[in-house]
Amino acid sequence: MRKVIFLIISVFVLVSCEEESTIQVQNMLSKAVIKDVEWGGLPISSQILPGQSSGKITVFEDESYYDINLPESNPIKFYIDLNGDLIYVQTKASYRLDVDNDLIIVIEDSTAVFNPLLEKEK
Repeated sequence: MRKVIFLIISVFVLVSCEEESTIQVQNMLSKAVIKDVEWGGLPISSQILPGQSSGKITVFEDESYYDINLPESNPIKFYIDLNGDLIYVQTKASYRLDVDNDLIIVIEDSTAVFNPLLEKEK
């Protein structure tokens, strides 16, 4: 009986030790919706309206499903929806998410972005 209790406590301690972080994106673009927002392959939000924020996404220290091992830096990839026209872009800057960190990324008119599909054609 002692071994079973010890095993249960050990499993609980091991599971509890994994650190978690959160990531959130704010859309401060004037008059543009951002869609299919992701960081390092991790989906953040399907759509963020101007002036709104995504929900907080919890990222564990070793997120094996999305192949993320914190700390890690990645750009934000998304579509800009401007009057029904979709443009795929990603930020030139990478955003670092550390272990046990809360990261809020603000996408605004001055955020440097590029279209990687067009860059490869050059």
